[in-house]
Formats: sequence, structure tokens, C-alpha cells
Amino acid sequence: MFGEHAGFIIPSYIISFAAILGMTIFIIAQHRSRKTELKRLEDAGVKRRASND
Repeated sequence: MFGEHAGFIIPSYIISFAAILGMTIFIIAQHRSRKTELKRLEDAGVKRRASND
């Protein structure tokens, strides 16, 4: 049904999908963590240095 190379192709797709999903979850978790940290620092009175003034 999938051809003679299916034993290589199907696992490759599964591994690629798992890697992309893992990276996506990691990026979302890091984004949330950084937003929380920035909020905590801003609430503590720390100001951002980057400005166009």
C-alpha cells in the first residue's frame, strides 16, 4: 500500500512531527514564562531600558 520504502518514510514523518510538536510546546512555555517574569519585574518597579527617547 505505501511502497517498499514505507518502513523508512512513515517513521521519519512521525519523528519529524514529534520534534516540531515538542519545539512548539517548548516555545509556548518559554513565551509564557518570559511574560510572567516581565510582569513580575514591572510590578516590582523595574523599567525597560530600551526606548527611542
